[in-house]
Amino acid sequence: MKLEKHKVSRLRQLATFSPLRHWFMENLRNYCNSTSLHGFNYITLKTATANERHFWIAIVIVSIITSIVLVLVSWFWNRETPTVTVIESAHFATWAIPFPAVTICNFNKISKMKAFKLARTLKRPASVSEEKLLSLFRITMFFNFALNHTQEDFNIFETILESNNLTLAKLTEQLSPDCMDMISKCVWKGTASRCDSLFQPVQATEEVCCSFNYYGRTTNNFPKKIAYQVPKLPYRVTGCGHSTGISVVLNPLNEDYFSTYLSSYGFRLFIHSAYDFPDENAETKVVTSGRESFVRINPESTYATNAVRNMDPQIRNCLFSDERTLPAMQRYTFGNCMAECRTKIIYEFCGCIPMSLPNNGSFKVCDLREIYCVMNIRDIFSLSLPTRNVTQSIVQVTDKFPCDCLPGCEFNSYASEITMGLLDLNLVASSNSLNKTVNTEEQILLHVFFSDLMAKRYRKDVFQDWLSSLASFGGLLGLIMGFSIVTAFEFIYFFTFRPIFNYFNDNFNLT
Repeated sequence: MKLEKHKVSRLRQLATFSPLRHWFMENLRNYCNSTSLHGFNYITLKTATANERHFWIAIVIVSIITSIVLVLVSWFWNRETPTVTVIESAHFATWAIPFPAVTICNFNKISKMKAFKLARTLKRPASVSEEKLLSLFRITMFFNFALNHTQEDFNIFETILESNNLTLAKLTEQLSPDCMDMISKCVWKGTASRCDSLFQPVQATEEVCCSFNYYGRTTNNFPKKIAYQVPKLPYRVTGCGHSTGISVVLNPLNEDYFSTYLSSYGFRLFIHSAYDFPDENAETKVVTSGRESFVRINPESTYATNAVRNMDPQIRNCLFSDERTLPAMQRYTFGNCMAECRTKIIYEFCGCIPMSLPNNGSFKVCDLREIYCVMNIRDIFSLSLPTRNVTQSIVQVTDKFPCDCLPGCEFNSYASEITMGLLDLNLVASSNSLNKTVNTEEQILLHVFFSDLMAKRYRKDVFQDWLSSLASFGGLLGLIMGFSIVTAFEFIYFFTFRPIFNYFNDNFNLT
């Protein structure tokens, strides 16, 4: 009775599921026979034995798992590297790239003539000699010289400044060499031009410098009479070679040297984007007296596609210049953001900032009594990241920059090379208005120009667009890789396993 009931129950189950099973097996057989994917047709091949079917079922399952794994690996790669930068062209026209800013900083930070003149006119205690006051002037170069002064020197100097109604910032401006005294002749794209219409005094980490083609701030420092003539956008050039760039005659004013941090006469050049703050992130070159120097610039441009712009900034890990505004600088760049980040950190520690850092007027400029605080955290300027009490190992593995600064999605870079030689005008076949004014023993003839008509252009794009191309790229890649395994087994099957299966089937009646 129990056996009979079990048979009846089994027959009912078969009667219930046989239509569904029949429908599934029929569609599976049709799919395996009609699909172009390798391996499936051998599962339902009429002449195949059960062992052969089992073999191909295992191979197909393994291939499907392999394809899924490859797609998942591709997904994780996309999450780790959402964007990719590739070379779009090695023949991008250089006239489509703005000419860089050229910031010139004299090694000497204090004019000897101005220092002696001011020392004779300032009120000072009877116990302070003129020589002592001249020595105290070097405190204005607090990043380099102030460590040689004692706290008593600071107290004396603070008393002198207060009695003369001077601040440290005003004193620095009065002692700095003038730009037009250091730049005596200017030629832009082969045409002689007024130097005061090309160069303006700017604040840099080197304190007061002279900059050409600089648009980092919302305002400029050109003379009011000619400020309206200054272009609203950075200069560009349509050629290459030293006759198509900027050429200047520089005068280091050797006899006017009073305080310098290098043991020579000359200038430091900062070559950077027109919107970047001139600091150590820029291309830096050194030119010295009595030489003609040629600075060749090899520009490169990087732009981002609309697909990158549509991504979340935290995923693409970069910012466009119009996606964030900075308090002091005109345009967002990574260098400008880091410069203002240093400004904020110094202000948090000292309650003021040096006059050489970006300031929109909301930060107090450090006076003499705050200089010691600034000197104690000078490592903010020497470290790649402006952080305090952070070990080098932590800095190397950090995944977040201070002040939420992100690299720029679009930017121009200006790699440069310099060639120089002794300046001897007797070797020049014909003199022109530029080299007529050069004193070969002291002055410097400088040329800055693009070295080629063509430049490299990079494109920043999404690594994979999973919303639209998962099946066409990632899925296709996985299937191709996975079913290439099936193809390999198919080849091995015909020449190895198929004869073995036929042999056992013929001799041992395997079904």
